[in-house]
Amino acid sequence: MGRVARDAGRNEHERKVTMSNETTFRAGDRAVTKIGRNLVEVRVKAKVEGGWSVTTRSGKVLTVKTLSRSAGEAAGAEATKPAAPAAKPKKNSTAVKAAPAKGLSLLSAAAAVLERTGEAMPVGAMVKEAKDSGLWTPTGGKTPEQTLYSAIIREIKDKGEASRFRKDGRGRFAFAGQANRS
Repeated sequence: MGRVARDAGRNEHERKVTMSNETTFRAGDRAVTKIGRNLVEVRVKAKVEGGWSVTTRSGKVLTVKTLSRSAGEAAGAEATKPAAPAAKPKKNSTAVKAAPAKGLSLLSAAAAVLERTGEAMPVGAMVKEAKDSGLWTPTGGKTPEQTLYSAIIREIKDKGEASRFRKDGRGRFAFAGQANRS
């Protein structure tokens, strides 16, 4: 993958790292590496077996396999995609487009459903009714029922008597009504 070249008189932290494609990193250089799904800016410490020893901004010391000078260039791997083309300038930059109308959040839609029906409902039925009535548009999450349940419980815990919801049995919630709201 690469070779380590040491010049006479240099200490361990000043060693020079040269890749087979002639990309050079020195100790202390900034680089970018992919950690999980994220591109993270790191500082190169040294070349180690199987990659580089780097330090993140938060001070964590990691060993990574690939480094790049910029977000688009991978130093330790072949480029699999060509670079994205430059953004085209807008034809009419003075025209202002109206922002698309944004619907209610799932939590607000659930409160509206409970207020409209006037009875306690399980979370799954609230999500279905919010979708069917057009109050809420799914965003692509896999478990909106679990998200809504957590949000309702959190609102009840945080707001107490001022909450829009009240627990009405296991897995069922009701609209708390205007009398309890501040």
